[in-house]
Amino acid sequence: MSQPPDENGRLTGLLRALRVPEPSAEFLAGARRRYRDAIEGRDRRQVLTGLGAALVGLAVVVILLGPTIEPAALLASLAGVAADLARWTTGVGVVLALVPLALWASAALGSIAAILSLVFVARGDPSGS
Repeated sequence: MSQPPDENGRLTGLLRALRVPEPSAEFLAGARRRYRDAIEGRDRRQVLTGLGAALVGLAVVVILLGPTIEPAALLASLAGVAADLARWTTGVGVVLALVPLALWASAALGSIAAILSLVFVARGDPSGS
């Protein structure tokens, strides 16, 4: 017959009262390493599974859109994207050429100062006061 559940915690108290040698530092270090390796392996599998699912989804979209888009239309849209990229590059080159270096330097230094101040505020007060 099965025993009734330990309602008053007597079994728990008796188990805690047993004297057991403490595990060695080598055992604890090995257990931590195995645990860390298992977690990394699980994360790696999750990332690869997600990447595989994304690639399968992309392949399905390409397969389903393949018959609906003519190759000429696809090439025309790629040519339009290339032309837009060329226009943007030319525009950026013109702006870089027209704005003096002193203004670029002051804008860059101001941006760096703002980012560093945000980093220091986000870190908080290390003294704890």
